[in-house]
Amino acid sequence: MNPSVAIVKVSLVGIFLTICMPSYVAAKPLPKQSKATEATPLRIEWVVKTVNNFFSPQDVVTFFNMAHQAKVSVVYLNIKQDEDDERPSGQVYYRSNIAPIASGYENFDVLASAITQARQHNIKLYVWMPQFHDQVAAKAHPHWQMMAKNQGRSVPFTGKGRVEYFVNPIHPEVQDYQLSLIQEVVSHYDIDGLALDWLRFDDYHMDTSPYTRELAKRELGLDPMDIDFAQPSTERQRWNLWRAKKIADYTQRVRNTLHAVKPKVKLAAFVLPPEFTEVGQNLRLISPYLDEVLPMAYFEDWQFSSTWVTGQLMGDVNRLKAPRTSIKPTLDGSGSNEQNIMIIQKLHQQYPQTQSVIWFSPFFWSPKLADRVVHIHKMAANTAKKPGL
Repeated sequence: MNPSVAIVKVSLVGIFLTICMPSYVAAKPLPKQSKATEATPLRIEWVVKTVNNFFSPQDVVTFFNMAHQAKVSVVYLNIKQDEDDERPSGQVYYRSNIAPIASGYENFDVLASAITQARQHNIKLYVWMPQFHDQVAAKAHPHWQMMAKNQGRSVPFTGKGRVEYFVNPIHPEVQDYQLSLIQEVVSHYDIDGLALDWLRFDDYHMDTSPYTRELAKRELGLDPMDIDFAQPSTERQRWNLWRAKKIADYTQRVRNTLHAVKPKVKLAAFVLPPEFTEVGQNLRLISPYLDEVLPMAYFEDWQFSSTWVTGQLMGDVNRLKAPRTSIKPTLDGSGSNEQNIMIIQKLHQQYPQTQSVIWFSPFFWSPKLADRVVHIHKMAANTAKKPGL
């Protein structure tokens, strides 16, 4: 879920982007509700990284007991490794006949254990499945690896500031592989939802593999190696929209797969703020296929003020998403308690259609962290009841 630390914010230029790409001007928040129509308190949902939390079935029992005490309504379980720092991305934490099972988990099906505990505690379970951040697939199939333009050459993309592995979202074999894992999970496990992640590129200057270059020449009349990605231009705009449509087409394939295998499974996606246009993730294009959009609201990571969450971020997402798609903003616990309490209050007041807040921890979900989240929600609710608020 963590975005590249080197992501830059890029201004929009020209009428083309005004029409086709997200605008940076936040939509006006909805008016405050009257007491007669006041929304119910925001539900708490948790994202958990398997590699840092579950080493035995008892760990799963302990976690879900804690989640039950915190009145968590949904848990998002990482069943496919997302980052390359802890272990290779693309390894899985369930009984797969397709992808390699993570070392140490060969006899421990985390997903099966989590489903059992979730059902006992009446908690919904979504699987969190990163898509195109996949070292396993890149090394097994070198022609799948994401390529990027670098100093006039097309080279394998291995991250920014740290080593990471990506596969080309446009390549049909890559898409088929990721879809096969989704179908495997949905077919064999009783899950409530699927949350996609890394449903994007990492910057403008990718993918520049031979496959993508030839396809772009045929469909766009452009060779990405001829584009100056450092400067805004019509060519860069066309390239970015073309890539965004490819991501949207893949999202539709995921939706169709769920519909064919298990139609009741909800489809969600963790997404970057719409203003990060360089990653080719266009919310207006992908949200028609999503039941839920989960915007990452990591304001400290990106050096925004906490007011950005309920201002520009929620305004942009609310404006760009499809009418039927619900919003669940995702916080990472950064910032002070006071800042997070204010965020919860304003979400409750200004965006009454939002019913849940997701909390992500890249580390261990300790009782102390769980208590902090509960405290933030309780204080936000109590303050909202005070006269004049």
